Amino acid sequence: MAVAAPRLAGQDAEYLAHALFMFKAGTRASSIMQPVARTLSDADMQAVAGYFAAQHPPVVAQEQPQGDEARAGAQLAQFGDGTGVAACFSCHAAGGRGNGARFPSIAGQPASFTVARLHEFQARAAQGGAKPGTMTAVAAHLSEAQIVDAAAYLSTLPR
Repeated sequence: MAVAAPRLAGQDAEYLAHALFMFKAGTRASSIMQPVARTLSDADMQAVAGYFAAQHPPVVAQEQPQGDEARAGAQLAQFGDGTGVAACFSCHAAGGRGNGARFPSIAGQPASFTVARLHEFQARAAQGGAKPGTMTAVAAHLSEAQIVDAAAYLSTLPR
């Protein structure tokens, strides 16, 4: 599965600006975004965030998850796994549409991006220090099947 870039169109402006500030400060790693963010002023970051937030995400044809994958992904996103992994929507809001500066929209993100991002959180958790209630702590408890199922399901949701 090739890693896709995130879909930024329609993402919350506060979230985007916060992410850019973190890339610039070096507290969020990305070999692509850190060099870009370092060249931006605070006003530039706000303008870029506002621009992308105002865009309307295109409807992209996605391969629909089938059978068990669809059911498992929907279950995890809506209700969690029943053993301590919270529902995606408990933080990222109904339908995964996002909830302010800290909880981005996860609806309609390419599955390959979501899988890669969750793997990044797992790698961070493996280094220690995952604070309870953070995405790093949640990802630490996800199996590979759960990651793939949730990513496939979330990729089909409208933004």
